[in-house]
Amino acid sequence: MWMNVKIHMKKECRFEGCTFITGFHSVIGEVGYIAVRHIVKSLDLERLGVVETKLLPPLVWFKGKCLALPFELFKYENFVVLFPRVLPHADEHKEFAFTLAKWVVREKFSKAILIGGLDSRFKQGSESFRVVATGAGYQEALKLGAPFLDEELGVFGPLALMLAQFELNDFPAVTILPFAERGRPDPRAAAVAVEVLKEKYGLPVETESLIQDAREIEAEVEKILKQQERGFGGGEEGMYI
Repeated sequence: MWMNVKIHMKKECRFEGCTFITGFHSVIGEVGYIAVRHIVKSLDLERLGVVETKLLPPLVWFKGKCLALPFELFKYENFVVLFPRVLPHADEHKEFAFTLAKWVVREKFSKAILIGGLDSRFKQGSESFRVVATGAGYQEALKLGAPFLDEELGVFGPLALMLAQFELNDFPAVTILPFAERGRPDPRAAAVAVEVLKEKYGLPVETESLIQDAREIEAEVEKILKQQERGFGGGEEGMYI
């Protein structure tokens, strides 16, 4: 029987004790996508595996010497990064998130760090981000030294589904939510999340180029979102291949 979401690895790997990192496209600054994109690009990571879905977006890109696929897994030392270049199909959000979260738990990762964005209208004072955590990740979240998300504000999308599955499995997961502009890519907000990963977890990624290349990043994000819209039934007008 076909499962909607499958994880394919290039080789046998042990992930016990590793930290899982990911973030998705979002109208709140595209923070998760930009941050993960920057991590993968800056560290020049080699692809470790891919995620295949039944409703896989009909998009591929040529990167270096091979094709880049919509959902790829990369590894750097003790960090494993899921890079979703596009959002999973809406009908597969739940299974995509649950499959990845269950895999992280089953492979005995030590924790998961998720990245999203928080509407800057909720910012108070000089705070730059807030956090959300599962019960098992509460103490880990305290180490980040940021306020928790207000109870009346909800997390949504694949991040929320992953957090729900992590909570059900009593697994330590923390979400970093930098304040970001709604409706446009916000590389400065993404840089906040990357700095947290650098300072608190030792991930050696600079953020200067992330801020300097803001216009280029914004143009790339807009192009990818348009490609995804067309690929999921929006027509082929404006496509070059």
